[in-house]
Amino acid sequence: MSKKIKDRFSSSEIITREELYDYLEKNFFPRLKETTFRWRVYDLKKRNIIVPVKRGVYKLSDHKKVYCPNLNPNIIRINRFLLKKYNDLAYCIWDSSWLNEFSRHQIANDIIFVEVEKDLVRSIFNLLLDRSYKNVFIEPDKFITQTYISENKTSIIIKSLISKSPLQFINNVKIPKLEKMLVDLFSDDKYMIAYKGHEQTIIFESAFEQYQINLSNLINYSRRRKKYKQLKNFLIKNLNLGKELM
Repeated sequence: MSKKIKDRFSSSEIITREELYDYLEKNFFPRLKETTFRWRVYDLKKRNIIVPVKRGVYKLSDHKKVYCPNLNPNIIRINRFLLKKYNDLAYCIWDSSWLNEFSRHQIANDIIFVEVEKDLVRSIFNLLLDRSYKNVFIEPDKFITQTYISENKTSIIIKSLISKSPLQFINNVKIPKLEKMLVDLFSDDKYMIAYKGHEQTIIFESAFEQYQINLSNLINYSRRRKKYKQLKNFLIKNLNLGKELM
């Protein structure tokens, strides 16, 4: 069945829910029930035959790699402190230097982002200071960023975690999925200036070329950051994504 689905939709940029339902009912499951169809869609996604684009729209998987960055010792250590102090913490940790994998120019200064529940930002800040971490900031403004953080080899920024952010676990460390990193870069106007401009376009092109990108996650998170329209126009213009995908 998987091969036939691939053959049928090999020339289609997108597959609508209705198209997939009609094809499965006509060729494999006469009088296909809605519950059975939902299970079949789940199974096709699980086996990486199709991937969601947005609600009710899919495309064939291109079988690219899932993004999985290397975790540096600082991130592992900070993660251990957080989990030891808080049992059920909504958080993620990541390093701006991960973007160097996709960029043309390699940025030497890196920022470790520790994103946590809004009410715990100050507590996490104090926790890291108590652990003798230096160059720790709470959501610094553009002046502080350009005056101080840009001069540091490594800085730590504590900021509020946006709800429903696309996250993943790697070695018991909760980090952002690539979709979140890309949207955060696109939305940023303070912390990742070195990766903006044409460099940002190169990063997006490289990320889309090398790794699986779940457009549904990308779109939903960009809406939460109120950047959907701008990101949509950027992707259509610079990555030649079809409007129907967005």
